[in-house]
Amino acid sequence: MPVLPLVALLSSLLASTWAGSAPGAGIVGGKKVRRGEFPFLASIQHEGNHFCGGALIHRRFVLTAASCFRVRNPGITTVVLGVYDLRRRESSRQTFSVRSISENGYDPQQSLNDVLLLQLDREANLTSSVALVPLPAQNTTVEAGTRCQVAGWGLTQRSRFLSRFPRVVNVTVTPEEQCRPNNVCTGVLTRRGGICQGDGGTPLICNGLAHGVASFSLGPCGRGPDFFARVALFRDWIDSILNTPSDEPVRGL
Repeated sequence: MPVLPLVALLSSLLASTWAGSAPGAGIVGGKKVRRGEFPFLASIQHEGNHFCGGALIHRRFVLTAASCFRVRNPGITTVVLGVYDLRRRESSRQTFSVRSISENGYDPQQSLNDVLLLQLDREANLTSSVALVPLPAQNTTVEAGTRCQVAGWGLTQRSRFLSRFPRVVNVTVTPEEQCRPNNVCTGVLTRRGGICQGDGGTPLICNGLAHGVASFSLGPCGRGPDFFARVALFRDWIDSILNTPSDEPVRGL
């Protein structure tokens, strides 16, 4: 498969793209999520402030983006599940510290392999507000034209502040020639919409499976294309980590 023509410009464009650790933004366009609609969403926070998203894939593990921690120490990060309203201390919330992290050849210069597993300090209690999201099998593909969803807290085009509630936008998987082999790429066909700063690590949901991890976007937020790490390339590695939880103390990337 030919490499995306845009990739030739990637190194120069990365200065104007975003990584998950950048402050203060999220879903552009879309609509407010209903309570309980995405119970696997995680809010990754520093000193109580949301800065990245993630997905609960096991009672002890959250899948997110390695880029979220380029400039942040995971040892002082908290992972909050069961969140709906960022401004309220809801009874549905479960808050965790990070026991360990696992990455798989993350290349920040090329934004490759932008996946990270956060091992929580204890098991999550599964409820109507906290649930697991299933993953695709190893090397599964998602066809161009597939309708997917991406949700997260953050800036809309009308605000400079984090959204109080998560928002969701419908996106469409782009053709292979508009992406890279190790990514799933999406766009919104008829209007402005997509991911932006602060939404790094949030999952791309296609046919009920977490096929992507939000990595970066080219061009202004909401105009795409948006690039997601392709989860199916890492399924065997993910399973190997889930099956062998670590007792090592958390370290930075």
